[in-house]
Amino acid sequence: MNQFAKKYDLTGVQMSMIDYLSRCPEHRAPQKALENEFNIQRSTTTIILQRMEKRRLIVRQTNSQDRRIRDVQLTEQAVALIPVINDYINQHQKQLRQQFTSAELETVVKVLEALRRIDHE
Repeated sequence: MNQFAKKYDLTGVQMSMIDYLSRCPEHRAPQKALENEFNIQRSTTTIILQRMEKRRLIVRQTNSQDRRIRDVQLTEQAVALIPVINDYINQHQKQLRQQFTSAELETVVKVLEALRRIDHE
């Protein structure tokens, strides 16, 4: 993913964050949602977002209903990358799925769900 992202002067994590935000209403989510989704610390998230902000891929704003919350929103520049990112992810997932049987994929999903539950306990 990093190799593909480099073509667009992005990192794999930045590309994943654009993908995540693209699936949120108005391409916006609280910073805490990104921390939870990617299981990364606030300080790491802040560094990634600062770099994305510098590249004009996102804007961060104080939430209008709770000033303690910082909302992250994609810019038009990042929105323009969504089709390219989606195409890459879909192609990559398709190739990955072809390596496994349906039963193997079901097992992987069950294991990942179990790990996620354990991690959130």
